[in-house]
Amino acid sequence: MPWQRIITALILLPLALFAIFALPLKDFSVVIAIIVLIGFWEWSGFITQFSLVARFAYVAVSAALMWFVYTHSLPIEYWNGWIFPEEIAEWLKLRDAAFISVILGTLWWLVAFVLVIIFPTMSQSYGKNILLMSAIGWLILIPTWVSLTGLRGIGFAFDYSRGSGLVLFMLLLVWAADTGAFISGKLLGKHKLAPQLSPKKTWEGVFGGAILALILAVVSIDLLDIQKQHYFGLAILSVVIVAFSVIGDLTESIFKRISGRKDSGHILPGHGGILDRIDGITATAPICLLAFALLGIN
Repeated sequence: MPWQRIITALILLPLALFAIFALPLKDFSVVIAIIVLIGFWEWSGFITQFSLVARFAYVAVSAALMWFVYTHSLPIEYWNGWIFPEEIAEWLKLRDAAFISVILGTLWWLVAFVLVIIFPTMSQSYGKNILLMSAIGWLILIPTWVSLTGLRGIGFAFDYSRGSGLVLFMLLLVWAADTGAFISGKLLGKHKLAPQLSPKKTWEGVFGGAILALILAVVSIDLLDIQKQHYFGLAILSVVIVAFSVIGDLTESIFKRISGRKDSGHILPGHGGILDRIDGITATAPICLLAFALLGIN
């Protein structure tokens, strides 16, 4: 029901803003970790061979992997150092688990881009592979947790709210892409983007979302105090974020179709599950963090 979606959104928005801007960095990371663990529970529902006990076990193993990443990474207070591209070699030397998880997550989304294009080829085969489906869940959700925490930690030692602004910037781009796509798709949509996955999505909607996101990026430049040499890179990043937010949405649609589910869950009235709300964020957060690092935005 539309009113349920509106009420849920009105409740979630202030809570999200509070978490982004008011919570200490570690507490923010814990909140995101809890959301991600709920996401793992929903993902386990896509693995149709899992019994109820197996689903709980999968979430427990996922929590253990997250703990491993946390304990084998740079202390969270130093994550603001991710903004310096020249430290990539040092991260690799240290085998920083957080950084490696972001790289693996980004590589997964490049694979997902191909899967969306070739769907439904091979879809049933990888849908029946328990180990592969389990690993895909880890590649999607663990980097999401790491990336959002990393974005929140950018510039943390020098400006408490710097990373908060960058997290909100990424979220607003994803939301702008969704809103722009919905409006332009309704008004102008004629050419289907992926009819077998999402019949309502159109190319006109994607372009409309990209335009709205670019407008938002231009408006945000002064608010985020972005240096002039980063303007072009930020514009390119905005388009990439729009593209991969769509890929995130379509990728989840693949796995929902494989498992025969309409929504990932029912925890959010009018919206479905956690994965239904963060599918675009899971695809864009790792890419956004790496892009900020490469651009040197701090």
